[in-house]
Amino acid sequence: MSFENIFLAELRGNGFGSAEYTRTFKKRPHISKSKIDAYSNCGYLGSGAFFSANGYKQTDQRYIAATQLTYDMIISLYDVNSGSVAVARFAEFSTPLRTQLERFSASIKRPNFEFRIIGMQDGQSLEPLYGISEMITQCKLHLFEADLFGKQTRHIAIDRHSGMSYSILLNDRVYKPGELANTMTLEQFQRSAQRP
Repeated sequence: MSFENIFLAELRGNGFGSAEYTRTFKKRPHISKSKIDAYSNCGYLGSGAFFSANGYKQTDQRYIAATQLTYDMIISLYDVNSGSVAVARFAEFSTPLRTQLERFSASIKRPNFEFRIIGMQDGQSLEPLYGISEMITQCKLHLFEADLFGKQTRHIAIDRHSGMSYSILLNDRVYKPGELANTMTLEQFQRSAQRP
């Protein structure tokens, strides 16, 4: 069982987006930054970046990561049958991005997708999630993890081998209480995203 039907119903409920929203089978495990960086084993996504690959080989970079996630988000589509994956980091769910994801989805024969969506902060516009919810329905995606809103900065790695997500320990240690609190305003984030 996956969470897409629950998510689609709750997305249109009162108060959605005003507090942290989590739907997952188990708590996301941690991974140290030194481990994912060892042997150049990780590719990092900046805002607006998209990554896709058909299958996974031992010589490939194993992790795709996004650090300093605040008002933006990361989504991943992982096909259990083929090991193919698509990962995107974005603030707006634009038509070109949706087209890329739908093309990736359509390129997989008999797909069995695990879909993950992580990011955003309390009180943000739900507009990107409406477009994502349409894609979930259209592409028949199975939602395995939704970690949205809250007041924390997130550092996320997607494991290309298993499709799992990890919380990155940037300093190779567990965070202290309040250490991940987001101090950036939405206006500051939007200004930084507009810089060349």
